[in-house]
Amino acid sequence: MESRITVVQALDERDLLIKKIKGKVEKAQFVDLMKPKASVTLEKHMTKSAFASQAQSALQQIQDLITRYDALNEAITMSNAETFLDTSRGRMSVSCAISLRNRLRGSGPFGELTDFEGKLVHQMEENFRTMQETQRRKNDIIRRESASRQKKGKIFILRNADEGARSQESAGEAAEAEGKEQKVVPLSENMDQDNGRRSGISAKDKSQKNPDLLRVVDPLNVRRKAESILESREALLMELDTRIKISNATTYIEV
Repeated sequence: MESRITVVQALDERDLLIKKIKGKVEKAQFVDLMKPKASVTLEKHMTKSAFASQAQSALQQIQDLITRYDALNEAITMSNAETFLDTSRGRMSVSCAISLRNRLRGSGPFGELTDFEGKLVHQMEENFRTMQETQRRKNDIIRRESASRQKKGKIFILRNADEGARSQESAGEAAEAEGKEQKVVPLSENMDQDNGRRSGISAKDKSQKNPDLLRVVDPLNVRRKAESILESREALLMELDTRIKISNATTYIEV
């Protein structure tokens, strides 16, 4: 005789049947031993006819439970295919909603392989971290090379300034000997002028950042985008879960 129950009740009974069938199968014994001329079996200590009846009864109980499970499963599946929900993704059957929910959870028939959003977010975050680390490492190299070039340039300027100072000193002595005035540019002033002239870098230019340093190119703002993708997935999961539960609690099936 068929009974009218909600999908929620059918799901609960189906879950219970899984445990009951498993337990009965594990406890069932369909074969035993018997010594020659013995009146009872070795394990069960039952007569042959009693053991046969028990084995047959156990088998029938298990088969009846399996039949009930299949009937519930069929009724639930048909109801899910015929019942529709309005979601933010559009109108869809409960079956489709369950399939989508399982995919988002990575618990469908393909497991985590269909958790596309999760894998996408992981790739975006990993890509950003990798580029940041590469930027840091390469920029450290660029800074060291730049500092090395500047150091070599200063040594070159100081050497030329020293030679220029000696030349001016000699010129001054010669001019004095001829009784003429000769202005000698102070060494510090000469160094500053020569340094700026030879390097071609003003104080303003030195304060600017090194133009050779690498910068992260992030047109999508991947960290914020990844956060948005995860939030959307969680919101959709919550919506689907709520709508499926409401549908299951208000939809009746006959089994």
